[in-house]
Amino acid sequence: MATYPLEEIEEAFRNYYLTGIIYEDWIAWSHLFTDEATYKDHFWGTFTGPAEVERFLQTTMSGSPHVYAALKWYTYDTSGRLVYENSNRADHPDPAKGYLDFPSVQVLQYAGDGTWSSEEDWWVMYDMVRFRNAYNRALEETNQPKFADTWSRRDFGDWVDWARPDKPDYAPHPSWEGLGIKPVNYFEDIDFGVRNPKA
Repeated sequence: MATYPLEEIEEAFRNYYLTGIIYEDWIAWSHLFTDEATYKDHFWGTFTGPAEVERFLQTTMSGSPHVYAALKWYTYDTSGRLVYENSNRADHPDPAKGYLDFPSVQVLQYAGDGTWSSEEDWWVMYDMVRFRNAYNRALEETNQPKFADTWSRRDFGDWVDWARPDKPDYAPHPSWEGLGIKPVNYFEDIDFGVRNPKA
């Protein structure tokens, strides 16, 4: 069983997290996975290799451009297994009311040389639906139906000091922007990868 220096894993994870989750460069992020890597989302299915991972992230992330994430905690050991929790969130249209969010847990396996051989994403559909409905109510109650189009990113949390943009006035420029990618919002919209059986 391979082991890795803790400092190497830390550096690789920071690069992974900043590239994708913070700066939303899903193209570069997908190429941090090995050619045989598996990315398993317990709702959407399993995707293999950088090309499928890129396609999955570009299409699903463009489907909810108002959603971003804050890193709550992470842990790892020399085996390269790393687990972290995100607060997946959207800013409330009224700044005084902060944000709405729901949790997810991700499990990564490090493969050396700054790359990853697998990821599993765990989140609860009930939590996500409650979050979505609360956000839509907030848009209605504040009469700001277009607020989601501002891609607001006001609060990256105070749990992990490095897991945030390097500028306070950061404006997102996700990698799918301007590419004419058709956003994915529904299970049936994905026709690649290995799909999970529907409940």
